[in-house]
Amino acid sequence: MDEGKAIALCIKHRDPAGFEFLFKMFRKEAYFHALAFLGNHDDAVDACQECFAKAFRTIPKLNDLKVFYPWFYTILRNHCLNILRRRKLESNYFSREAMFTENHSDRSSPGLLMEKNEEQLKSWETMEKLAPEFREILIMKYMEGLSYEKISILLDIPKGTVMSRLYHVRKAFRKEYVKSGGELHE
Repeated sequence: MDEGKAIALCIKHRDPAGFEFLFKMFRKEAYFHALAFLGNHDDAVDACQECFAKAFRTIPKLNDLKVFYPWFYTILRNHCLNILRRRKLESNYFSREAMFTENHSDRSSPGLLMEKNEEQLKSWETMEKLAPEFREILIMKYMEGLSYEKISILLDIPKGTVMSRLYHVRKAFRKEYVKSGGELHE
């Protein structure tokens, strides 16, 4: 089975096997996008579960759908943004605890590890000061390594708009980072 056949099964025949195929194909990508928004494993898992359930209920009502993930991503993105608004988690967007409890197998000196952690913490603190839509595009480009084209598809905006937003977001990030005492290494 491929994505097109799975979508057709869902829309035309309301066949759960088609949706199961789509779920298996995109669950990891959805999880990491939800995790990037919400900042913790449990919330990301819950958000994905709710969004896949909503998509399962909604997909048979669609007349036509060429590709699944951009449509699903819109559902996931809106759900995550609503969670952030509802909980007012702007200041706790990313769990700082996760950074310090990661298993560091690095054999570097304690001083270098501490410096690295401080720099990461300052970067996350700077990210927290940006609007969720800005964080989203930075995460997609620099943490997930998505191309301009893929970001354009997921956000349903032209490639030129992606490039323009990234330019302005990088500029805003740089300004906030320096303002908070961070040093830029070019």
